[in-house]
Amino acid sequence: MDPPRLVSVVIPAKDASRTIVRAVRSVLAQDYDPLEVIVVDDGSSDATADIAAGLGDPRVRVLRNAATMGAAEARNIGIRAAAGDIVAFQDADDEWLPGKLTSQVALLCADNRHGFVACGAELIAPDGRNLGALYQGQAPPPGDMAWRALLARNTIATPSVVVWRSELEALGGFNPALRIAEDQDMWIRLAMRRHLGYLDATLVRVHITPNSLSGVAMRRSYQDQLRYTLPMVQQYVALKRQSLSQRELRAIMGERWGRLGRAAYSDRCYRDGLRMVLHAMVLGHEPLENMLFLLSAAPPARWLKRRLGLRRP
Repeated sequence: MDPPRLVSVVIPAKDASRTIVRAVRSVLAQDYDPLEVIVVDDGSSDATADIAAGLGDPRVRVLRNAATMGAAEARNIGIRAAAGDIVAFQDADDEWLPGKLTSQVALLCADNRHGFVACGAELIAPDGRNLGALYQGQAPPPGDMAWRALLARNTIATPSVVVWRSELEALGGFNPALRIAEDQDMWIRLAMRRHLGYLDATLVRVHITPNSLSGVAMRRSYQDQLRYTLPMVQQYVALKRQSLSQRELRAIMGERWGRLGRAAYSDRCYRDGLRMVLHAMVLGHEPLENMLFLLSAAPPARWLKRRLGLRRP
C-alpha cells in the first residue's frame, strides 16, 4: 500500500488577525496526515502573521509579503513553496469540517482522471447564523464536462478545492491580472484539462466577515464583473466554441448577462441592469423569471416596498 501523500494547505491572509486561528486550527484538526500549512500573509497591517506563527505547530509555515499582492499571487507564492504532491486551499476566514481532507484526498486518488476535487459548503453570517448551502445548493457536474457548467456560473468554493500540484504548475498558477474571479478562472482551466471529482457533502463553512474573500466578493460592483469576469468567460467560450452547441452558448451567456444585470440593480444602476437582463431574455435565459425580477426590482416597485415595509428584492 502506498504511503499517504503530503498535502500542502495554502492560506492567503490579509488583516485576518480575528479569524486566522479558527481557519488554521480547522485544518490542523483534520484526521489526515501528513500535511503542511502555508500561511501567506499578504501585506497585513495587523498581527495576522505573528498570530499564525505563534500557534506553535511545526506543520505551520508563515510567508510574509512586504506589500499586498492580491489573492491570486498570494496563492501562487504558497503553491511555489509547497512540498506536497497535493494542494488544498483554505481562506483565512473560513473553516473546514471534520473529515474533509481524508474524504477528498481519497476521491482524488481513486481515479487517475481526476485533476481536482471539490465539495459542498455552507454560508455563515457575521452573527453566526447558518444561511444554508452556498450557491443555493447548486453543484458542478463531476467528470469531464464540468467546464461547461462553470462557464455559466461558478459553484465551487475556493476552500473546498483539493488539487494535484502538478496541474496548478502546468497551468502557471492563478492569473494575478484578474482583480476578481481568479478562482473561477482556475476552476474552468482545470476542468478543461482533467475531470472534476465532486464530493456531495458539506465540509466547508464560508464565513462572511468585513475583510473575508467571500465578503469582499459579495460587495464587488457589477463594473468589476463587467471588466474582469465577463471577458474571462468570453475568452473561454471563444476557445471552446466548436465544442458548444448554439443552445449551450446562449445558455452560458444568458446566465452571465442575467446575473450581471441583477448585480447592476443591486448597485442601483437601473438602466444598465435593465439592458443586461433584457439581453439575457433575448438569449432565452429564464424569460419569465427575469421578467418578474424586472417588475419587482424597478424603482417604483422598490419605493412601494419600502413604503410598505417589505424587504427589497
